[in-house]
Amino acid sequence: MIRPFHLRDLALVHRLGEHGVVFQTQAALTRIPNPVRRAIVHMLLGGHYSTYVWKAENGDAAGFAQLSWGDQNSSAHLACLGTESIGCTGKGNEDIDEDVWLALLDELTVVAGQRGFHNIIAEASENGPELPILRRAGYAVYTRQDIWICDHTSGETSPDLLVPRQTIDDWDITVLYSNIVPGLIQSVEPNPPINAGQNWILREDGELAAFVHILEGPIANWMRLLIHPNAQTRPKRIVEAALQMKSPSPDHPIYCSVRRYQSWLQGSLEKAGFRLWGSQAVLVKHIVQQAEKRVKVRQGVLEAQTVPSSSPLIQGFSQPNGRTN
Repeated sequence: MIRPFHLRDLALVHRLGEHGVVFQTQAALTRIPNPVRRAIVHMLLGGHYSTYVWKAENGDAAGFAQLSWGDQNSSAHLACLGTESIGCTGKGNEDIDEDVWLALLDELTVVAGQRGFHNIIAEASENGPELPILRRAGYAVYTRQDIWICDHTSGETSPDLLVPRQTIDDWDITVLYSNIVPGLIQSVEPNPPINAGQNWILREDGELAAFVHILEGPIANWMRLLIHPNAQTRPKRIVEAALQMKSPSPDHPIYCSVRRYQSWLQGSLEKAGFRLWGSQAVLVKHIVQQAEKRVKVRQGVLEAQTVPSSSPLIQGFSQPNGRTN
């Protein structure tokens, strides 16, 4: 049985959160994961985060799961999940009770649908034990992404190459996003990340050639790149210009997520000083799907209904030369 988080669940979430699995990479790398704090803040203040506690009917297993979502988005992200059961120590990702996970994920899908979400997105390591369980729970791999990290800046600079994004640029950013991101991904992530963080653009001959998004975090920054394949400026220069905007350091690095449909950017990242951190699968669980409903209408009813014309028909009009058509 699954239900919303309550203060009496503090001990459970605290215990399981220490060894919970995070499925939202951006949040995990840019801030220290704290499921208890997130649960309390949402319960008291609300926001785009919710925590659910699950317990087996026989009392042999328990767990919690957290969902997050953005503004005007029909998709939720599986942020964190933790379980415990008799026979499992719960002290490592390798010691996972698959039956408990499947039961929790199944009931989480129900409550997510009740909240109006159409999809649940999760990011999991390609080599971890979580990926096969998520696939058995109905999650499908939509794409894969490589996470790159940089903790220093290169000596080369590109002054004035990037300019801050303005509201007037939003339509062009959306067009660039639509031209680069496959339609299958757009169906679950319909909007480029322009509502948070800091954004810069590059225009060439009046056309938008690149979009750089950087989200600052307490322990690291997160960067997303959208660069048109036909951009005249070398991608390496664009990456170096972005690093000048938010210089990384060993104590505060910057991570860059590169989806496989932009895999050609990885060489430029490496030349700019990035190194590969890890690879992940981006999975989506569909909660609802469009269903066709046939409506039976009698032909006589349709024929009896008449709709008056909204404007009179023009029989003819006169041109300036006096001719009538």
